[in-house]
Amino acid sequence: MNIREAGIDEGISEVIVTSRSAVGTFNAAPIGIITTTNGHFVKLYKGSRTLSNVTETDKLAANVTCDAVLFVKAAFEKLDKSHYSALSGFPVLKEAQSGIIFRAVLEEKSGVYSIFQLTPIAVKINWNELKAINRGLNAVIEATILATRYKMTRDEREQEELKKEMVHYADIVEKCGGRREKDAIEILNEKFFT
Repeated sequence: MNIREAGIDEGISEVIVTSRSAVGTFNAAPIGIITTTNGHFVKLYKGSRTLSNVTETDKLAANVTCDAVLFVKAAFEKLDKSHYSALSGFPVLKEAQSGIIFRAVLEEKSGVYSIFQLTPIAVKINWNELKAINRGLNAVIEATILATRYKMTRDEREQEELKKEMVHYADIVEKCGGRREKDAIEILNEKFFT
């Protein structure tokens, strides 16, 4: 199964991971899929809904998308059922360019995170979209990662540094982003600066 055609390549591919609990509750969250010569991996942090769901079902889906607003909403809001469809009976995002379902096997566990090795079991490409690299989208992704770290830390100095970095990325979005990237950074600004 060649998941490169579905958008996952060597390095860390930022995707929206969808998961389902044993009782059928869906979750979506931006997460990096790590691809090396040794395979595909994901690092999930203690206390996250994604870790809980993957532990219960041994599966997750990587949803490849360039929609900046969807990234921010998945990070800070609970997506309703209208965002989801099914691939082999597992939740994926309707708006994604592709969805890849992985079987997840625990590889390493610490007090802070768990690393799972991923094996693709189903792939669906909804559409192949050629798109040039947009610095605005990349800046939204970085700002979203910083915002999730901001939420996790209680250290005031670290929070201030993270806010400064988020402002830097917001400036890049203003300069380089399109409408969706600017909408996404506005959502982040409302959550952290108002």
